[in-house]
Amino acid sequence: MTGFFSFTVALFVTMILIPPLIQFAARLGFVDLPDARKVHTGAIPRIGGVAMIAGTLLATLLWLELSRQIVAILGGIGIIAAFGIWDDRTNLNYRLKLLGQFLAAALVAFYGDVLIERIPFYSGALPLYLSAPLTIFILLGITNAINLSDGLDGLAGGVSLLSFLAIAILGYRAGSDELVIICLAVIGGIMGFLRFNTHPASIFMGDTGSQYLGFSVGVLAIILTQSVNPNLSSAMPLLLFGLPVLDTLMVMGLRIHEKRSPFSPDKNHIHHRLLAMGFDQYESVLVIYLM
Repeated sequence: MTGFFSFTVALFVTMILIPPLIQFAARLGFVDLPDARKVHTGAIPRIGGVAMIAGTLLATLLWLELSRQIVAILGGIGIIAAFGIWDDRTNLNYRLKLLGQFLAAALVAFYGDVLIERIPFYSGALPLYLSAPLTIFILLGITNAINLSDGLDGLAGGVSLLSFLAIAILGYRAGSDELVIICLAVIGGIMGFLRFNTHPASIFMGDTGSQYLGFSVGVLAIILTQSVNPNLSSAMPLLLFGLPVLDTLMVMGLRIHEKRSPFSPDKNHIHHRLLAMGFDQYESVLVIYLM
């Protein structure tokens, strides 16, 4: 029942905040303008991530006790949000974006004890000097994978929703009410946002939203497989969000092969390729959901 209330609060807070955010986005400087890499043709507010984060944080604070790990997770989300808002307004250099992601990942790893200590094909527990950098590296990778997948209306939100739903189900089966409540709060925020983000979108989540989703799904997947249910394979997260990660690795590999920066923009992502094959936005997003 608590999970239901968490979901409902996040859903309605997100839906209530988005209309005024759309109205004031241009004045605040949060507008996504079209360019050669993007598929939309008009100026769209990119401030939806703020509404999702607000809904999720409120629901989490209402229904969970502030343990050390919860404080670390919420603090990490706060850092991601701060750098994301800065980025959405001024288009930060990727080094500054990575700095924000690193600080958030380091906080949950060192203060929240969210660590990857078990890995496939290794029977023992990794020492801290290996587990901490591995955890930070993995969280950086997942955060950027979801961030880079945000290329079509409803894509990053829907793909993330499926991942959070899987984590919630597995957490419920393992008896972790805390994990379920957090997941349902995030899902509520995503569904409230998708009400306005399905094609044709009236608002985008921006880097604030996509980095928040990537960071959160990475943290919760690590908690699920490393702490909540260690009987699950430590490789389980690859099944939960492997497609965005593989897509990102493929695209970055192509950029490096072409002697370009791995962070340079292009149209080599899976969703771009589906559009080039003749699929429209609805069809491309549905194909990726099914994948």
